[in-house]
Amino acid sequence: MELFPLLFLQFFNFLVHYISSLSRAQQFINKWELQCMLLASFSLQVFLLFSSGFRKRYSSRVLSVLLWLAYLSADPVAVYILGRLSLRASAADLHNQQKLVLFWAPFLLLHLGGQETMTAFSMEDNTLWKRHLLSVATQMVTVIYVVSKQLQGDSQLVAPMVLVFIFGIAKYAERIWALRRAGSVAPGTSSSTANLVSRASSNAIWDTQGYYSQLCYLIEKKQQRNFKLILAVAAEGFRLSLGFFMDMTPSISLLPEDINEIKRSVEVFKLSEDFVHMSYKLAEINLSLIYDYLYTKFGTRHFHIVPFCIVFHLIINLALISTALALFVRAMAGQKAHDAADIIISYILLVGAIVLEICSIFMSFISSCWAYKTIITLPLTCPLCKKFPGVIAALLSMVRHLHEHNRGEWSRKLAQYNMIEGCIQEKQAGAGLLRRAMRCIGIDDSKAIKHIGVSPEVKKLVLDKLLEIASTSLVLEWDLGVGKFRGQWAQWVVAAKQDHLRRAAEQVLLVSNIQGLEFVSSALLWHMVTDICLLVDEDEDSGAELRGPTRVLSEYIMYLIAECGTMAGSEGHFVLRKGRREVTRWLREKSESGGDRKKLIEEIRNEENSFFANDYYPLLDRARRVSSDLLVIEESGDRWELIAAVWLEMLCHISYNCGAGFHAKQLTAGGEFVTHVKMLLFMLGVPFLRDVKEPLFYRAGNLYS
Repeated sequence: MELFPLLFLQFFNFLVHYISSLSRAQQFINKWELQCMLLASFSLQVFLLFSSGFRKRYSSRVLSVLLWLAYLSADPVAVYILGRLSLRASAADLHNQQKLVLFWAPFLLLHLGGQETMTAFSMEDNTLWKRHLLSVATQMVTVIYVVSKQLQGDSQLVAPMVLVFIFGIAKYAERIWALRRAGSVAPGTSSSTANLVSRASSNAIWDTQGYYSQLCYLIEKKQQRNFKLILAVAAEGFRLSLGFFMDMTPSISLLPEDINEIKRSVEVFKLSEDFVHMSYKLAEINLSLIYDYLYTKFGTRHFHIVPFCIVFHLIINLALISTALALFVRAMAGQKAHDAADIIISYILLVGAIVLEICSIFMSFISSCWAYKTIITLPLTCPLCKKFPGVIAALLSMVRHLHEHNRGEWSRKLAQYNMIEGCIQEKQAGAGLLRRAMRCIGIDDSKAIKHIGVSPEVKKLVLDKLLEIASTSLVLEWDLGVGKFRGQWAQWVVAAKQDHLRRAAEQVLLVSNIQGLEFVSSALLWHMVTDICLLVDEDEDSGAELRGPTRVLSEYIMYLIAECGTMAGSEGHFVLRKGRREVTRWLREKSESGGDRKKLIEEIRNEENSFFANDYYPLLDRARRVSSDLLVIEESGDRWELIAAVWLEMLCHISYNCGAGFHAKQLTAGGEFVTHVKMLLFMLGVPFLRDVKEPLFYRAGNLYS
């Protein structure tokens, strides 16, 4: 009984201590809440400025998640602080020492204006420019209210507050303008598809001849490694490439002289000795310019504003914030009425704004090709610059050091996924509840997906085949439409063979049903066939130059289909799931490989026909029959030429048909090789050559002549 009062006393002491600690915590929050939140908002802006430029070059999920969280948090934090400041401003009992907190209000507009390196996290964010327009109107009213309250306090702070306010409004307005411009080029946003197609058609008529003539000039003068000229060609065709990227120019009918210019550029390509480097570098720069236009202020500013006005704009911004700093220093001279911590935070905000503005200029040179292009063209657009050649030379030297020509504009990585190996790893790891939950939220520790560098052999194989198709009349017969994959390239390879080879190859295409299968089914089949043929021809010298790149393309396309869901659709996802179940069932019931992929493939290849009689394994059965027919072809090189043609056409088919949304999303996650293939199709003019026809008005003119 004596123990109960003692326990009650201890509980009472604990409760008193807990309440007092809560009281102290509440006092701390009341005193330092705004300061901590303001520093957090400033820290988010610093992180966004210096980290956003890396996302187009690195495919890091951690970086993507952190940027996503920072981007989503930045605006709500700034709006919350602005709301708290307005409440402080309306408080009648605001002490004189606390008046300085009102000076921070215009800086929140500056934070809401965002950073140069990121205006939008995804394409969907560009459609929200009207919401930001409403937000700037409401927040501007709030800031004006806070500034008016400052008149009742220290009037010396009004002038720097007004300058920061003007600077913040300008930054926020520029962000809204950039979002609107980027959103206006995407289907389903602020512009109708008809308007977008009409605009793209008009741009194609004006820009095509100039773009391809400059491309010919670049090659004929043997300047394939001249970065400045490659950048100039990419900038010349920016509107054309952006329209093609957004799927707005797939069937535009060009004038005959434009088509002739495209054909001439293809012929010049065939004579070039260093066309591989130039082609992929031009594709990189094209996509880098598009990324900057869609997701940063750099692209919209440098594309729509002349260079002289850009320089003037930057000077005005720096002048505004620097003058605000000077006026604040004068206002604080000799004053002791304000809290020291508040004064320090005010200096952090002012100096930080100047530093971020200067750093954004350097970041534009480091991460954006637009800034490089602006400096190059500045002497041509600004007469005053001709009087200061030394300044322009210094700027060019600085830009060359900051923006390295050999640095890639994307990750230059290919993801690899082998379905058999993935099923083996899933079987070995088990299918527990935790693993299922991790896969549902997108976290999977499976090692089935690997990343390798894009080899020169893969680059050359893709470009050689595209150039071969573009330079012949076969380009007119190539059907790139969605859902119409028929293995035309493989059929053309077969048609070019001699009689005995042709009959064997035709049997392969017949058994594979390449003209009738749905795309994902065909990809799964040829993925299995490729694995079997790789095992058989492992020690063969013939076709060795094709085996490696073909395997890379096979596993890359399987990654796009199985992990990215590209070209799958509802039927494709069902086929993919069914194929995985089939391989998993084989592993569980029939395989004695012990998790060895090579042994498993040998088992499938050597299985007797009677095993597949019950149709339990239709995919494996057909893959075994197709590979058996392929092995009838004596020369290994002929086999791999046929297999490579299938995968190359599948890669081009995906690049052309998977949609602008997929490509735009990949630009923010390190880029994808398939997106660069789409730019190669554009560069060689394949979509335009496919639909060679005279425009109606041109034919009508010929009728009356």
